[in-house]
Amino acid sequence: MMKQDVALLGAGGGIGRAIAEGLLKEGRRVWLLDLSVCRDTLEELMAAWPTQARFIRIDLTEPPSLAAAFTEIRAEAGSLGACINAAGVIHRASFEGTDADALARVMAINVTGPFQALQHAVALMPRGGRIVNIASAHGLRTGPERSAYAMSKGAILALTRALAVELGPRGILVNAVAPGPVSAGMQDAESESRRRWQQATPLGRVAHPSEVARAVQQLASPENTFITGQTLVVDGGATANLG
Repeated sequence: MMKQDVALLGAGGGIGRAIAEGLLKEGRRVWLLDLSVCRDTLEELMAAWPTQARFIRIDLTEPPSLAAAFTEIRAEAGSLGACINAAGVIHRASFEGTDADALARVMAINVTGPFQALQHAVALMPRGGRIVNIASAHGLRTGPERSAYAMSKGAILALTRALAVELGPRGILVNAVAPGPVSAGMQDAESESRRRWQQATPLGRVAHPSEVARAVQQLASPENTFITGQTLVVDGGATANLG
């Protein structure tokens, strides 16, 4: 019997793809939601799991695309066991140098779009479910030229707590995973910001996407029956380091 379906926003990113692969190996059907240009990066998964991996084009800046995607999921699956929000865009600029268009784009992709997508997902969880948001350690600890990005990820952490409170009575558990730098993440591997994070990490390295994915899988599992409203920081101990 097929395990509960999962909708995965941002499936084509480095972390998103690792999450998808982990869930597919568990035997779950995964709805891979992302921009059309991301489909090619997911072809290998769809070929390996042709009955479990399904791609649907969405654009988080286009609300009608979200409604259409979840309508398709409803028609095919009927319900969802989990929705994972791994979508996001990074933005680097000074506070005063962040213009209105850049700010609007960061908030649309990192906050408003996922908020609206989760509204659709919750409607497909009549018997409860799991929501996991991929936030960022930048939502807890950050540096220069990350004001818009840090604000957006801080908003996702606040949304996680709010939804845990509101949706708990309906059997929907909501948590966040906040990664530090990831080897296949959005941050430039040679950036000063990444160098500082890695230097502060007791383990002395950045995370592999699969290490973040395993944390997400645990929180998205039906076996998670009492963890909600929490943020699991996956940063190799960097935020705990006062050194």
